[in-house]
Amino acid sequence: MVVNSNPIIDLKGVTLHYGGDDVVRDINLEIKEGETKVILGPSGVGKSTILKAILGLLKPKKGEIYIREKAISKLPESELVKTRLRMAIVFQQGALFDSMTVGENVSYRLREHNLMDAKATEERVREVLKFVGLEGALKLRPAQLSGGMKKRVAIARALAPNPEIFLFDEPTVGLDPTNAFNVEQLILKLKTRKVTIVIVTHDVGSAFRLADSIVMLHEGKFIFEGTPEELKGQSDKRIRAFLDPMSVASCT
Repeated sequence: MVVNSNPIIDLKGVTLHYGGDDVVRDINLEIKEGETKVILGPSGVGKSTILKAILGLLKPKKGEIYIREKAISKLPESELVKTRLRMAIVFQQGALFDSMTVGENVSYRLREHNLMDAKATEERVREVLKFVGLEGALKLRPAQLSGGMKKRVAIARALAPNPEIFLFDEPTVGLDPTNAFNVEQLILKLKTRKVTIVIVTHDVGSAFRLADSIVMLHEGKFIFEGTPEELKGQSDKRIRAFLDPMSVASCT
């Protein structure tokens, strides 16, 4: 549910260079406060690179990225750190610290930036682990968790500092149907909190279930933006080939 018509994230004429190539070229994208925006497309087309740029980990070769109307490439590092604290990313593989317990992983950003005292941190960790259904995993190590549990711990860690923007990098990749369903349900629960969510994925079904709006990335350009229902009705052959490869193959 969009709660504000002004974009909280705004990409203007952005070209991103990564790995020796321009992976996305001259893209424009507005993400409104409270919106769940899905960036859809095949693997290896630059979707995750866009997330890195939104976090300020990669500067645009051309164009600019604005977070709440601030051009992040022009921010000093101290201000960029503050901007990043308003965001959280859930990586494909969870990216948990193997040497830490679940509780230590979840509290990491709280402790790193001294956001809460020890008692409040402990309470917050228990609160967010309850949110993801893993209250009993507090003292476990990542090696003791299933893939689905690791992803839920990663979501709890992202939620702990109470960010206003969540970035998800292929949230259901590598998960069996049950765990993928559980992760999607958590994202839907986050949506009820009116936070802003950006998801990159190649999972068409997941995109349709989670998105308020979808942009489709093809060969470095956005070739569609609209609602899931509008995407389903597209006749563009590039889009049809991605959404329903069999239908295109049957016509050749």
